[in-house]
Amino acid sequence: MNRLRHLLPAGLAAGTLVGAMALAAPAATAAQAANARSYVVTALDYNSTGWTYRQVPATTQVPGFAERGFDDSAWPAGQAGFGTTNGTCSWNNAASVKTPWAVNTDILARHWLHLPRDAQAVRIQGTVDNDAQVYFNGHLVQSVKSGACAAGAIDVVVSAADLDCCNLLAVRGHDAGVAAYLNLRVTYVKPTQAL
Repeated sequence: MNRLRHLLPAGLAAGTLVGAMALAAPAATAAQAANARSYVVTALDYNSTGWTYRQVPATTQVPGFAERGFDDSAWPAGQAGFGTTNGTCSWNNAASVKTPWAVNTDILARHWLHLPRDAQAVRIQGTVDNDAQVYFNGHLVQSVKSGACAAGAIDVVVSAADLDCCNLLAVRGHDAGVAAYLNLRVTYVKPTQAL
């Protein structure tokens, strides 16, 4: 403290410095505590395994495919991203495409995921070429027309009313030709326990 005294402007008492430091400390602690109250968790990541999927002509209707009770047991299992390895999209390559999806078709994809009861701000993000309808537990949460593989075109926060502990993400992707691509992730905010 004595070493700091010569750095203080004239007239500023050492007690003032200590008081200012005491007032600043709780503010920093409060800001740190606010940041520590929650964190983002990835429930389903890009390139995830465990998807069931079916490719269909664009005009084919598959009633109820996005519903939780739909039987997809005869569908093949695959890994995201779905797509072609040729095209103008930067993801149309062998490293990014894990499961083939033919051009000029639709892909129906389903994945189950567990969320804890205190999950907040559940967010679905992803990329599609060309269009997608995104469902969560049977509810349409976003329709996307992204054209040529716009990164992040799929981006929606799911309503708390649509959440359950065991949840179904379902997507109908539509391709209009040249190349196809679909890849998604789901994150949520988890509050930390109060100390």
